[in-house]
Amino acid sequence: MPEVTAARVPGTELTDEPLVEIKDLRVHYRTTKGDVPAVNGVDLAIRRGEILGIAGESGSGKTTLAVALLRLLRPPGYVAGGEIVFRPRGSPPVDLLELDERRLRALRWKALSYLPQGSMNSMNPVMRVADQFRDVILEHRRDLRGDVDAMIRRLLRQVGLDENVARMYPHELSGGMKQRVLMAISIALEPDLVVADEPTTALDVTIQRVILQSLGDLRDQFGVTLVVISHDMGVHAQLVDRVAVMYEGKVVEVGDVRQVFKRPQHPYTKSLIESIPKIGEAPWREEQRSRVP
Repeated sequence: MPEVTAARVPGTELTDEPLVEIKDLRVHYRTTKGDVPAVNGVDLAIRRGEILGIAGESGSGKTTLAVALLRLLRPPGYVAGGEIVFRPRGSPPVDLLELDERRLRALRWKALSYLPQGSMNSMNPVMRVADQFRDVILEHRRDLRGDVDAMIRRLLRQVGLDENVARMYPHELSGGMKQRVLMAISIALEPDLVVADEPTTALDVTIQRVILQSLGDLRDQFGVTLVVISHDMGVHAQLVDRVAVMYEGKVVEVGDVRQVFKRPQHPYTKSLIESIPKIGEAPWREEQRSRVP
């Protein structure tokens, strides 16, 4: 079992106040053989200031839950029922599923942001990095036009990148650099919530560590609430405060990450934890030994 190292920096605010409350959320996909439930009656609270992990194998409903929360769901998927109550700073609570497009657009990036899966394909290949920042910032905050270049340089430094990256095209960046550029864009307007979908996919282990540290810094330095979606329980062990485990479209267990790893309550959670490779463990060696006469 990996060491569970997620820890809060002293002084970082974490409260029991819910930033998001998901209630009886149901998301279905239409098929020629009838509707298929992908998220089936999920109840989940996201506390302000925390890093919440959502774990589960492929097909468990993790990403569908995220895109429903962000109102990015596309046909044949549709929300069959439930509500998602969001409490942005300085504004009254809203049900994200009931907002019209104009009000939803006003919340995106400024209060609700997304770090998509697959950094390789999430940037415009024919635009310089700085122009991609400007697109997001000026679309929502035209009053920052005179400050945008200084903002871009500051944001790049905050995720550990050189200011010269602003002049580059995406093909000139490594996978880890692209992921950090997307992180910087996602926090440019200081949102309340960032949803990161499989942020370490397709990255080598050394870069994964850098990305996880950068994600932790977003919360600790800027007070951003993070939802981290990953099938990798090792990622959750290193990063999150609490973890919610999904299985067949339902949340089967939620708890403090240390408690979940030490005393998992659901058999599926236990199986996920046991699937993590252990140092020195090589099943093929045991198989070889068993064949030796």
